[in-house]
Amino acid sequence: MAELMDGLVDRIRGAASVLDYLSLLFCLHYLRGAATHRFEILAARARAVTNLDAAAQLLRDIGRETDEDMRGLGVHSSMQEALGRLEPRTARDLRTVVDSMRRLDEDVFGLILDEYEQRAALGSGEFFTPRPVVRLMTQLACSGFGPGKPESVYDPYARDGGFLIEAVAACAVDDDGLPREEPVRTYGEAWRADTWRLANMNLVLHGVSPALDLKRSAPWCENSEQVPSGSFDIVLTNPPFNMSDPGREQRREGRWAYGAPPVDNDNFAWVQHCLSKLREGGRASIIMPNKAGNSGHKAERAIRRSLVEKGVVDCVVALPAQLFTSTAVPVSVWLLRHPENPCESTLFLDARRMGTKKGSRRVLSALDSESLLNAYRARRIPGKSTFPNRVSTAEQHIPSALVSREELRKSDYSLNPLDHVTHRESVTEDTKRVFRSAWERLRHAENNLREIQNAAALLPFVTDRGPLPQRTRPASLHALDTLCQIQAGPSYSKLGKAQRNSAGPIPVVFPRHLKDRYITDAQDERVSEETARRLKNFELWGQDIVCVRSGAIGSPALVQEHQSGWLMSPNVIRVRVLEKHQGRILPEYLFHYLCLDESVAWMQDRAAATAAPSLRAESLGSMRIPVPELTEQHKIVAALSGLDKLDLAHQRVAASLRHTRIALADALLGASFEFTVETSSHHLIEKEASL
Repeated sequence: MAELMDGLVDRIRGAASVLDYLSLLFCLHYLRGAATHRFEILAARARAVTNLDAAAQLLRDIGRETDEDMRGLGVHSSMQEALGRLEPRTARDLRTVVDSMRRLDEDVFGLILDEYEQRAALGSGEFFTPRPVVRLMTQLACSGFGPGKPESVYDPYARDGGFLIEAVAACAVDDDGLPREEPVRTYGEAWRADTWRLANMNLVLHGVSPALDLKRSAPWCENSEQVPSGSFDIVLTNPPFNMSDPGREQRREGRWAYGAPPVDNDNFAWVQHCLSKLREGGRASIIMPNKAGNSGHKAERAIRRSLVEKGVVDCVVALPAQLFTSTAVPVSVWLLRHPENPCESTLFLDARRMGTKKGSRRVLSALDSESLLNAYRARRIPGKSTFPNRVSTAEQHIPSALVSREELRKSDYSLNPLDHVTHRESVTEDTKRVFRSAWERLRHAENNLREIQNAAALLPFVTDRGPLPQRTRPASLHALDTLCQIQAGPSYSKLGKAQRNSAGPIPVVFPRHLKDRYITDAQDERVSEETARRLKNFELWGQDIVCVRSGAIGSPALVQEHQSGWLMSPNVIRVRVLEKHQGRILPEYLFHYLCLDESVAWMQDRAAATAAPSLRAESLGSMRIPVPELTEQHKIVAALSGLDKLDLAHQRVAASLRHTRIALADALLGASFEFTVETSSHHLIEKEASL
């Protein structure tokens, strides 16, 4: 991807704009996923291109094929015109672009969107919503629904279509983990022709029916075609921010159940529009600037008063700064509910300190989102909290406040979390519970560590359990492909976006799922049982070894027994001990050898030797593996696997200790002196006694 966004940009575009070049990338990625046969024909032509006239014709044909496919979906596209403006310097440059796009994995659309957003200098009306924020808002909105719900979702300002895609994925299975009988009905509206086309592409590539209309006027205007009120279970949107001070005059057009918004500022017009489209029992999740929460404008204060008194404001989450590419405006997520199902209080969560810095932006991690969801569910849906496994059990403490309607009246109906959540508050029962829970979690992690340490002390080659093996003769060297079957993943034409969806029962393993020598259980990419049967040759079994084929080459992962039956993606390689060697070679031994730094460096070197970094199965098969006697293999596996468990136990203790430190600091710095002395002393005595 780096090469596509650096030197090739100028070599392909010539006098055309960077946006025209990005349109080429969008077209290639779209055709690869939505019209695989057409893409393969075009890719074959690209490999045969030898002169600039043929290159120019190929560019026009790529645009034409995209336009025709999009028109079949009811979307007017002008990609042929955009691609016709490109002026590649050489035919080889175009061949490189097409070949690179063929090799990239399926996450590339989001990367191109990010680049497009920066190059197009989109304002607040058009920049794209970060995917972690989309996921958080969708999960918050879906939290309160029972089995079979929600059935419909609406985004009145669809941007890149991300909310509709995420909603379909979040609602793809029922509470038992089975695919839903009826898919979620989606509808969206876009406000700019170029992003409308991109959103339609994005929807198609994710298997979502592109029910997306291009609008010219605000949805509350009388001349705008109206979406019927009360039509949707969920409304998700990131409307354009309006930070200008509103005029004194109230607007006269539109129908406003909570009060007419002021002229020149649409913040509360969007809020009311979203609420008006909810069915009874529905939820809306909308991004709003923090300023809207405590604006002193008379009309906006009156609307907030009406929202609070009617009980429609369920939760407000203050987000970190710098989440968005094109604006530094501080924002919050407002979670709203239908007035027929009112709430007597509003939950405020302060997530401003969450996220990690990546370049000039901050990014919410999966753990950040999980912690926010748990904080919401603990207050609003007791018993539905979920806790992630392994090291991530160090759930973050989220500053929060559950504020009654009466207290909101006293605050002049402020809906800004900063006016309600304090970081130095007196110790409540909730603070005490978090504090005690943190100590308990730490004690449990330490007990588990001691058990694993005791077991590790008995491992071969560890501490004084014996010297390293002294071989009378060197271990014999064997090429990996003489010991194992080495199978590359299926081609993209066999397992592309068209064959995948989030509702299928069989997970697909991509390079991003290989983390710390494990395959994660994210299961965000799936296929149907029929597709899995057709691709039986690419099935994973317990104790298979999975290596990255294309992309950033890192340590391989070992398939666990519960992951048997999952499928390989096109971007990974499977290593499986041959049946004739299964009594002589331990898969775990080979796995640990392939995880060596020198083995990973060997694979990275072989991958870098290709035009687009990619590890070929034949290259991996040539790696020479030392194979000691079976008894020694067992000892090596026992020692290294035992130390892996010890490493994980130490990480859990460190994570629990950080969580405990945060809880203790909250209690000590926000509490009365008497409580902190008694409580901390009590737990310290308990901790010392347990050691």
